[in-house]
Amino acid sequence: MKPLRYLTLLEYIPISPLSISVKQLRENLSLRGVELSTRMLQRDLQSLYEQGCFGLEKDTRSKPYGWSISAQWRGGSAKIMSSEVAEHYLLLEQLLPQSIPSDVKRSVHIKAEQALKRFNGHVPDWLATLPKPSLKVNIDTQLVAQIEHAIEYNRAVSAELYRVLYDEAHWLKFAELSFYNLVEQGGVLMVQFMVGRLHDKCYQMPVYRIRNVQVLQRTRREPSTEQLKSLRSAINKGMSQKAIELVVKVPNHSAANQGFIELGELIDKQYYDDKNVLLTYQTIDTEQLTDELFKCAHWLEVIKPERLRQRIVSKLKAAANIYK
Repeated sequence: MKPLRYLTLLEYIPISPLSISVKQLRENLSLRGVELSTRMLQRDLQSLYEQGCFGLEKDTRSKPYGWSISAQWRGGSAKIMSSEVAEHYLLLEQLLPQSIPSDVKRSVHIKAEQALKRFNGHVPDWLATLPKPSLKVNIDTQLVAQIEHAIEYNRAVSAELYRVLYDEAHWLKFAELSFYNLVEQGGVLMVQFMVGRLHDKCYQMPVYRIRNVQVLQRTRREPSTEQLKSLRSAINKGMSQKAIELVVKVPNHSAANQGFIELGELIDKQYYDDKNVLLTYQTIDTEQLTDELFKCAHWLEVIKPERLRQRIVSKLKAAANIYK
């Protein structure tokens, strides 16, 4: 959940020339229900600052340090759309399901039109689609060859991975990745990998969201049987479990209502009262979904389906019994 923590953290950092101290930031996050130690918050800020991809600025002229987001980073309408952001919106428009609210479609369509102008009306060669719901993306064959080479010769690589933050697309640099498999799912070529020496989790990502792959001389890390089993289980659960319509009640100011937490495909949004909103998702009923909902149970209420609501209630009762 570190990416979600980063998103919530960045949301509370003001635009320069305003700034905020770690103490003030910790208090604001606590009101949001995010409890972080001062040391952990300092580490998160320093990590985001060193990555240089989030516009984070540190004022070291006096202590405590002040933190802010560059005004140019969250700039106004005059900012030129980058090619990465433009490609993001062109792809996003084609991936949108028919069931999403019309205002969301309209918003994305406007952005996609701006993106097309960014490319002088010419859609990039790599972006090609088949009729929905299938999607096929043309892949850079040289990139695929580099990945296959890294897998065949057991080499680690450095690469940039595609991430979206605050309505902006960014390519984040990773010093060491270990590619160990290429698979095709729904017409999209996926690569499975581990991230350097940061932790021992396996990931899966479309190849078109990877660029600037450089094969290193270091030997790649090999996933254990348990790690592979965990990844396969997560993928298989997502494919085989039954689709449900999930309705939750959340505060207007919550991360879910702001779009920072996604519980599935958002298909409806209704205001419940002055302080709360009802969000309806089309999603898959998995154990992971139950765990995510339980983690948010202090501010998020499951309304439908009833069986999922009762599952959360049972978990809450079990927790209450432990803490009596």
